[in-house]
Amino acid sequence: MSNEMIDFIIEALNIKQRKQRINFIYDQSCHLIDKKNKGINICGFKNKKCYVQRKLKNGKCNGCCRMCIYQTKAGCPTENFACKLFNCSEVKKRYEVMDYRDLKILKVLSLKNQIIIKSDYFSKREDVLKDLYAYTFTFSALRIIYRLTKNFIKLNRKQKESI
Repeated sequence: MSNEMIDFIIEALNIKQRKQRINFIYDQSCHLIDKKNKGINICGFKNKKCYVQRKLKNGKCNGCCRMCIYQTKAGCPTENFACKLFNCSEVKKRYEVMDYRDLKILKVLSLKNQIIIKSDYFSKREDVLKDLYAYTFTFSALRIIYRLTKNFIKLNRKQKESI
């Protein structure tokens, strides 16, 4: 484990206010992922198509992010931890990518929050943090299901309008 990771863990453990500690862990984890991938086009985007989409010639664009209602031409504005760590098998073949196990700072979170942070895809940072702040898993799960359903409906409408 690197000295930087140990320093982050110590700093997180010294934050006594729960919400501030969760924010710190979330932001530092995102920072570590961004630092590892800085300057690398790991998805291999060319003309809005990733490695897989160019290989399959399926007419789809924006890689895995095509399912997200928040995607923009300038990239992702959401700072979503789960999305940052999602890598398809093609990317994993080409690069040594970061995995949940590499981010030891996540062990400072409760088990409930570890599950949420790993699986809260296609959500804004603020929404993920609200899910992490909740004291019960049931409440967080209901928020996530509601948001995914709402986003799916918006995405379908958006796709129908573009046809």
